[in-house]
Amino acid sequence: MAFPGGFFYLAFKPRLILLLGGYDFINHVFSCLNVDRSMGLSTVIASHKSEYWSTTAEFLDILFNSIVVVGGWICLSFWLGPIFFLGVYSLVLTLSAAIFINIFFVQHIFEGAYAHKTDGWDYLTGAIEGSSYLDVPAVFKWFTADISYHSIHHLSEKIPNYNLKACHQKNSHLLGQATTIRIKDVLDCSKFILWDSDANKLTSIQEFRQSQVKAFS
Repeated sequence: MAFPGGFFYLAFKPRLILLLGGYDFINHVFSCLNVDRSMGLSTVIASHKSEYWSTTAEFLDILFNSIVVVGGWICLSFWLGPIFFLGVYSLVLTLSAAIFINIFFVQHIFEGAYAHKTDGWDYLTGAIEGSSYLDVPAVFKWFTADISYHSIHHLSEKIPNYNLKACHQKNSHLLGQATTIRIKDVLDCSKFILWDSDANKLTSIQEFRQSQVKAFS
């Protein structure tokens, strides 16, 4: 799903959220007017709680993102030709999205990752043992905005990306339980796609089948 999923997430999801949220808001306006036709627009907006965005700032981000992206599609299609532009754009976006999805994937999906039921789940343990440090060349860290320091990111999401490295280095003595993942480990991590809720751990399909054979033998 990394290929179609990543393309949909970047190209269509923000636009879909905007359309669905807009439709939801229009329905809200008519509902308010049916109750009280004298209700002002500011009151209607203030009373609207969207399930598609939580704040006005988030809505504006989605709106301006869609304006810029769709505007870019239109301009570049006229300039380069729609078939050429959309073909190259789709290919590049699909491949790049798949790469970044896998980068985020291995930040949480690896052997020994902390995967616990809601009952008894611990935030600190989840941040340190449920997130990895992705050890990649400096140029890759730059392109990924240092998100490879993932344990720090989850310990405090308010730390800006340009401070993640310094924070990681200054607190490395406290991150002994954090797992380091390297590029050669990425494919191996992809097998841990099942969660054993009894053992509170991630497991592979092969390991699950072996445990089932042992249980019934």
